[in-house]
Parts: sequence; structure tokens; C-alpha cells
Amino acid sequence: MSETNFLWFLVAGVATAVVHALLPNHWLPFIAAARFHRWSSSQLFQFTLLVAIAHAAMTIGLGIAVGLLGEGVAHFFHENSARIVGFVLLVLAATFFFAPQLYGHHHIHHPECEHCRNSGQVVTLAGLFVALALSPCEGLLPVFFAVAVKFGWIKALTIAFTSSLLTVILLVAVVLLAHNGWVRVLPQLHEKHERVLASGLMLILGILMLLQIGH
Repeated sequence: MSETNFLWFLVAGVATAVVHALLPNHWLPFIAAARFHRWSSSQLFQFTLLVAIAHAAMTIGLGIAVGLLGEGVAHFFHENSARIVGFVLLVLAATFFFAPQLYGHHHIHHPECEHCRNSGQVVTLAGLFVALALSPCEGLLPVFFAVAVKFGWIKALTIAFTSSLLTVILLVAVVLLAHNGWVRVLPQLHEKHERVLASGLMLILGILMLLQIGH
């Protein structure tokens, strides 16, 4: 039963990572930059992969920190830790849903905007790197925390690695597909869709924690 319960958290992490990677504000700037600087498909692949890996590394690093914090909470509060985290997840779900300004990512400047027109390739890459690499998926952090409390930080790290690897693969794939003219078949998602999904998943996980299902 415990492993089945863990699958709920794994599914939540994977679903959030998928929607996160498909958001146009994550992959569209790479397409614009490639057209502006006339990058080859090989250059676009290399640059996207580099930034995506940095983005994933930041998420994993935060996952480790949040996981250790969650394990500390479990050690300190013992049998009450799951209920406490369940309540925290419900509060975060409500906060993200009703206060969208608290859930968002750094803006990535469009490489063809007027103030970027005179910038070189290095400036464009630096902008993409800082904006995406330093903008982890907020929706995953409560999942890492909850998993660490209930299952230990190793399990939280497992979800962090799985979701981050999936994010890298999807982001690179979507950028290359869009670059080759398949942009019309890609999901036209918005950040509000990720926020609603993350809030809903936090609500479900919070209820699971409060009910101590599988505990």
C-alpha cells in the first residue's frame, strides 16, 4: 500500500513536469533566438540541451534541500508530520490557485525585441540561461517536501531526478519539433494551466496526507 501511495506522488511530479516543459514561454524563446541568430539545428540542440540541463540541475538541487528539510520535519514531529504537511499542501494549493501572482517564472525576453536587436549571441544565450536555469518548477517543490516527510529524502530525490530528466527530454524535443515547423501541433498551454494543475495535485496529495492513506 505504501508503494501505491508513493505512485500518487510520482504521477503528480511527472504530470507537473510535463506541463511545465510544454509551456510556450519555455521553448518559444529558443525558436525566436534560433531564427534571429540563424542557428543551425545542431547549434539549437546544443544550446537548448545546455540550458535545459542547468534548469534540471537547479530543480534537483532544490529538491535535495527541500527533501532534507522535509525529513527534518518528519523527525521532529514524528507521527504528526504527515498531517502537518497535508495541511501545508492544502494551504499552498489554495494560495497558488487564488493568488496567481505568487506562482510564476522569470520572464524570458524575446530575442527579436527592440532592446535585444543589437545584442550578440552571447547576450541572448546568457538571457536564456539565467531566465530558465534559475527558474525551477515551483509546483514540484511541495511534492518533494511531502514525499520526504512521508517516504524519506531518497524517494524525494528519485522524483526530482525523474521529473527533471523528463523536463530536459521534452524541452529539447519540443524545441526541435517547433524549429522544424511542427509548432502548430504542439499544445498551446499557458502558465495558468500549470498553476491550476499544480494546485489540484497539491489538493489531492494534501488530502492523502491528512487521511494518512497508506501510512
